[in-house]
Amino acid sequence: MAERDDRSDEGRDLVETDEVKLGWRQGARRRILQGTAVLPSLLTILNGLAGLGAIHYATKTALGELGPNAEGISTAVNNLRMSVWMIVAALIFDMLDGRLARMTRRTSDFGGQLDSLCDAVSFGVAPAILMTRTVVLTIRQLGFGSHVQIERVVWSIGAVYLACTVMRLARFNVENEPDESAHMDFHGLPSPGAAGVVASLVLLFTRIVDSPLVGPAWQDATWLLIAVSAALPIMTLLAALLMVSNIQYTHLVNHWVHGRRPVSYILKLVILVLAMLYDLAITAAVFANVYALSGPTITAWIRFRSRGRRDILEPADGDQDQTPEPKTEP
Repeated sequence: MAERDDRSDEGRDLVETDEVKLGWRQGARRRILQGTAVLPSLLTILNGLAGLGAIHYATKTALGELGPNAEGISTAVNNLRMSVWMIVAALIFDMLDGRLARMTRRTSDFGGQLDSLCDAVSFGVAPAILMTRTVVLTIRQLGFGSHVQIERVVWSIGAVYLACTVMRLARFNVENEPDESAHMDFHGLPSPGAAGVVASLVLLFTRIVDSPLVGPAWQDATWLLIAVSAALPIMTLLAALLMVSNIQYTHLVNHWVHGRRPVSYILKLVILVLAMLYDLAITAAVFANVYALSGPTITAWIRFRSRGRRDILEPADGDQDQTPEPKTEP
């Protein structure tokens, strides 16, 4: 009996020891997950800080405020370029924070709300100010006559863009789901894609100013600068309206990276990288604007094809209805 009691005590001690170890492991895992949850929030805050940096550079000694000399134009263009790169940094942080939160299974309402607030700064306020400053101050530098009305129109477009961005983010919070499979498509142009349209066109603008075709006083290739400056507010307004639409867009990162893909995808990525290495500004402008226009283009094509199929099938249905009934013998 004494041996049995000793064995039962030993077994009880072993069970208690295993429970203690299991509890310690669960506690350690919980502490690790809680520590990992800080990283998505940190990346989200860096997203907002990058947006603040973009606003700072966009409003700092902008184009036309330093005089027509070459040094003043160079400083202004560098400020606009730095604002663009701040938006690019915000895009990278925004791409990483959500994926890291879903990988560590630490998605929360707090993280979603924080992400939307920072996105409103980086992809709403910053691109609107960047577009407004670039277009308005370019108009002043090129020496147009009465430009007060044009400036008001450009400012109104920036206001519409910001309003649509905020509504787009609010709708995303309502429709958002933590599951990774729910993040393969978007309803409406995502706000980072709209910000990419604005940033890429401004980057193309700075590329044209730095090109040898453009002189210190912008006496050469002025038509190209005017074309980009005119396309910038137009595409900004179009991107704003597409954000609040119900047009379906593909999530590029999840579509290209998530799961297995054929070898042709790797070839396409290699071609895109080589094009960006050859001329980053032109490639970024083409890619961002093609992505923004792909939504309505694909939607219109699908509706056109479905309407054509209905037109083909309707006569056939009509012919079947008009088939004569078999005669019955008297």
